[in-house]
Order: sequence, then C-alpha cells, then structure tokens
Amino acid sequence: MKKKGIIGLLAVIIMVSVGVSFVIPTMTKNQGSEFAMAVDNLNPFVKVQTVYGLTTRAISHSTGQMGEDVYTYRMLTSDAQGKQRWLTFTADHRLKQGHYLKIETKGQNVNSWEAVETH
Repeated sequence: MKKKGIIGLLAVIIMVSVGVSFVIPTMTKNQGSEFAMAVDNLNPFVKVQTVYGLTTRAISHSTGQMGEDVYTYRMLTSDAQGKQRWLTFTADHRLKQGHYLKIETKGQNVNSWEAVETH
C-alpha cells in the first residue's frame, strides 16, 4: 500500500510540475518584470528563439550601481512566423531610434541583441 501511495504522489508531483511549466510561460508573456525574466530563464520548456524589433525611445533612464547609464526599452517584437510579443530589456547606452534589432531571447529574458542592416 505504501508503494502505491508513493507512486501516486510522484505522479501528481510530475503532472503539476509539467503543467506549471507550460502554464507559466503564458503568464509571463509580455511581462517585463525581473520575476518573469527569471522564471522564463529557469523554465526548461521555454525555448531560446530569435525575434526582431524596431527601436523606439527608451522608456526610462537611470544610473546603475557602478555609475553607468542604464536605458530601459520596451518594444514589440516578431519571430520568423510573425508571432508578436512585447519585450523589455536594458542597454548601457542610448539606442538609435528606428533601427532593427535581432534579439535572442528565452521567453522574456533577453540573452543578447544586435543591430541588423535592412535593405
């Protein structure tokens, strides 16, 4: 009887874990908070992908702990299939407006970004 109870408990834990791993990305989508970024970064079911966005004006400017400039940007991005979502990220310098960025993300967590040439 104990064995069935333990197996049942493990099955419930696995089902809840997998369910939460699939539900949380829908809850963090378009959220620019540190929490959403951390959750997506840790979630093994959130895939790394490349999206593209057009730079706009920074939504905020602050000074970091070491005295460096920190510019926060929020932009609408699109993936190769045309699916759109909002991303929030920071840069250590002001980005030129109206330029396209190639952004590597894992959910809401921006791993890297670079300017791309348009033709």
